[in-house]
Amino acid sequence: MGAFYDEIPESLIPWIKEQKVFWVASAPLSAAGTVNVSPKGYDCFTIDSPTAVWYVDMTGSGNETISHMREPGNGRLTILFNAFEGPPRILRLYGHATIHPRDTPQFNALLPPDDPRRLPGARAVVWMEVERVGTSCGYSVPFFEFVGERPRLKDHFTPFEHLPSPSPSLSSFPLTPTPKLQSYWALKNSESVDGLPGLEAAGYPPNEGAIRKARKGVSVAYGAEAVRERERKGWSEHRVGVAVVLGLVVGWCAGQGGHEWVREEVSALVRQVARAVGSPVA
Repeated sequence: MGAFYDEIPESLIPWIKEQKVFWVASAPLSAAGTVNVSPKGYDCFTIDSPTAVWYVDMTGSGNETISHMREPGNGRLTILFNAFEGPPRILRLYGHATIHPRDTPQFNALLPPDDPRRLPGARAVVWMEVERVGTSCGYSVPFFEFVGERPRLKDHFTPFEHLPSPSPSLSSFPLTPTPKLQSYWALKNSESVDGLPGLEAAGYPPNEGAIRKARKGVSVAYGAEAVRERERKGWSEHRVGVAVVLGLVVGWCAGQGGHEWVREEVSALVRQVARAVGSPVA
């Protein structure tokens, strides 16, 4: 049976720590934005308290979670665990998260140089304030046997940290990201698929030659392209405002009678409103 809590029950903490994979889900504030779900592996999840958790965010071609957490007024995050062996269970952590980029005091405090979770390619810590916890049955989730971790991501980014490969100590890379790693971020982590800014260190807007992720053939929800799209459709705020004002005035004037007087008054008002909003009508 499902149950809800205001914090992580102590009885569930050992079970959470045993899980080998979890998922994070987020979305931009715009209703036209894209909902994202990302799987996470490795020993990267930490329960700081019954109401606070964090995980190590590894470098990859995607950066949707970071974009959504950085969006002003957003930060909404859901983390999901489920049982693949033993009794069935699904657990969700609901809350708001903050991004602590690599080479910041918060990142280095949570992941000091000798921490084994400080893996090659680590680009941020995602800190989440847990506001709600929910459990459900998970009766339809199949059984899976854990065989082992995939080392490929760590192996891939080891050279980016200027480490010998394979490295016997994955926590020995420098605190400051190398130029090679920063170049990768600038190439692939600058924006989200909805055009939101991505990893702060990647820069925004994207540099020339960066991989552009904003979807083709649909309205981009944010930025200059969104403004241009609204202008093409004739729905800029200025035009809407002028239409509303003129509609009210015409209705009032028509009620006063006298077509010539109405025409003169409306023309004068059109010029005043156009000057106020900077429209070329003026």
